[in-house]
Amino acid sequence: MSIESVPSTPHRATWLLVGALVLFFVELLIIGVSFKHGIHFTCLANWPSYACRGPSGALISIYCICAALALFAFLFRAPFARLFEVPGQKLWPLGLNVFGVLLALVPITFLTEGSGTSSLPPAMAFWFTGMAAILVGILLYMAPATRWLAFIRDEKWRLLPLVAGGAFAPILATLIRPLWQLDSIASATFSAVSYLIKAFGYNVDSYPEIRVIGANGFFIDIAPVCSGIEGIALVTIFVTLYLYLFKPELRFPRAFVLYPIGILVSATLNVVRIVALLAIGLEGNPELAVGGFHSHAGWLMFTTVSLGIIAAANTVSWLRKPDAKPQAATKTAAPLEPFFQDKTVAMILPFAIFMFSAMLAQAFSQSPGVVYPARAVLMAGTLVLFSQVYRKLDWGIDPTALGVGAAIGLMWVVIPVAEPDTTPPYGMLTGTLLSLWFVARGIGTIILVPIIEELFFRGYLEQKFKRHDTLQWAIGSATAIAVIFALLHGRWAEAFVASLAFSFVMHRSGRVTDAILAHGVANAIVFAVAAVTQQVHII
Repeated sequence: MSIESVPSTPHRATWLLVGALVLFFVELLIIGVSFKHGIHFTCLANWPSYACRGPSGALISIYCICAALALFAFLFRAPFARLFEVPGQKLWPLGLNVFGVLLALVPITFLTEGSGTSSLPPAMAFWFTGMAAILVGILLYMAPATRWLAFIRDEKWRLLPLVAGGAFAPILATLIRPLWQLDSIASATFSAVSYLIKAFGYNVDSYPEIRVIGANGFFIDIAPVCSGIEGIALVTIFVTLYLYLFKPELRFPRAFVLYPIGILVSATLNVVRIVALLAIGLEGNPELAVGGFHSHAGWLMFTTVSLGIIAAANTVSWLRKPDAKPQAATKTAAPLEPFFQDKTVAMILPFAIFMFSAMLAQAFSQSPGVVYPARAVLMAGTLVLFSQVYRKLDWGIDPTALGVGAAIGLMWVVIPVAEPDTTPPYGMLTGTLLSLWFVARGIGTIILVPIIEELFFRGYLEQKFKRHDTLQWAIGSATAIAVIFALLHGRWAEAFVASLAFSFVMHRSGRVTDAILAHGVANAIVFAVAAVTQQVHII
């Protein structure tokens, strides 16, 4: 038996929704603080690391999913207005929600220091069951199940990238750490924090070589993971979602300015957050400072920054086409091409898989180079799925492309580069396994990587940057892409020159396949020299 509430007016409906959202975030805050500060239980001393990271990461993913949905509601108001037209019609979901909170808090009663892994199964069962009840309860209170099903059915193609982006944003932010110069970012963060805290009159001791700062027994370590890279990644993800959803309405390449603005704002506010928490600790509240420094406060701040930047950008006419019609007013989306026949997807997805596989290798393998054959299989499989698109490209043998590729390859092997003082990328492989590794690396270097990188950088990205068919735009777009291309390669100067050369080849003939050919020839020369001389580090 359910208790029916009175019909909702628009004003009352708004307050019911706001109240439900506030209740939800207060519940998450209570759960997070209770487990972090309410019990004497050191997770890593009792449970495996994955079990400790799981619940915390799940909470952060929930924050990010909520932020993604908030972005959706802000940018596409009509679907959400229909969904939440009559919130609070039944009160029993609130009972389910509160029951979920109680279930999620049950582990507090039996988690004690030294309990070991015996407490892991029941704790996880209570925690995940409780979180499911909390979510289901609050969602059903905000809208009936029938409206949710209709909403998902009508908006699934917009919802999917948003929810997936929100859910995996924390994971991606962690995985991309190896691709950034974290030591440099952490050092810059430390310098800014040290300058600001002293500017506010605090007499602190700072140790730049180990990035430790503080006074009177309270010190914090600004490690690379505290450098704000998660915030930078989160802003990048949400800005990318915004550009994807609103690309028909935005002016490119102007809209790309949101990336540096978002990164700068995120990094600046991260410094401000650390300074504030350091000041709290120096004023005699170290527990509050430590809790805030290592809690979800940073993620909430980064999420808020992301949404704020997008909200502000959505009102800036300079970024939008003057005759663009709001997508929110569009009732039906244009029919989509079959996924594996979509030319845009065929140029972007293989590169995304290529980069994502590199992140996974860096994150989960102590010798990431050893698993290159698995990455090669993944890349090849992705290209095969889009073979119908690639067969339609204008393939041919161009002497200029061959010559440019050979020149770039020779430049790459002639310019000396110091051999790293580490084990080779193939690790301890020998005999047949080493031979197979070189075969896979050769196929990847000579065939797969040129196709994937050129389709993305020259075939897609450079065309997006080039807004007009003039020499000035061609040079400007090629230079911009060369900068991005260089940043993703360790030998950035050589990569910058190579990128300009490949762009020249493509613009000369108008065929991206010539850039692929030049890139493949260059890589073939580099790989041949590396294999013969055993200097694999030059690849």
